Amino acid sequence: MAESVQEILARLPGKDCGQCGFRTCAGLAEFAAAHPDALKRCIYLGQPATMAPVTLLPADADITWKDMLGREYDFVLEPFPEDPGPREIIVPLNPLNVERLAVRKGDVLYGRPVMTGCPVTHVGVVVEEPDYLNGVIVWCIVGLMAARERGREIGHYHIIAYEGIVRHARQELQIGRRYFFLPRLCMMQSRHSGLVNAVAKRENGMRVRVEGIWIA
Repeated sequence: MAESVQEILARLPGKDCGQCGFRTCAGLAEFAAAHPDALKRCIYLGQPATMAPVTLLPADADITWKDMLGREYDFVLEPFPEDPGPREIIVPLNPLNVERLAVRKGDVLYGRPVMTGCPVTHVGVVVEEPDYLNGVIVWCIVGLMAARERGREIGHYHIIAYEGIVRHARQELQIGRRYFFLPRLCMMQSRHSGLVNAVAKRENGMRVRVEGIWIA
């Protein structure tokens, strides 16, 4: 018999640490009531990490349009439903390390972005074969437990772009314009700033690529 939200919440640590990808333990409990495997994201339950795809926000989601510091933003960037987490395109400070470490699709890596102001170490699973010529890696951010199991450090890195789905926006997005946006699974729930450089329609929303990322 499936556990209720209240039963699941009673098992969670109540730390609201965000390491599972949800802002609070209550958020994880609500999701896990329908998707029990999501509990593997909680590192305090002593379970293996999971890389199960995330779900999109409901179409009628109640959005405050303000981040944790009360600052307004223009749209919510959600992960692709087929991905295990938010998609980033990155380059290590030393791009040669991608080849030296023989990074391949499926590897779990961890490091910290520079130049954006983010203080959080990111853990990602590589979802495309790397570009050894330019040192470019496409990965999806997953829970920190994945790095404990089999992660390798890449050190500091630059973020080239975020890619994801936009279904909730307060205005029509225009290519070449800079916006404030909220990555839905951002641990800090802090608005980011970025320049929209590609928009394409897809069945469940707009596929958007954002470059020139800053935490603003």
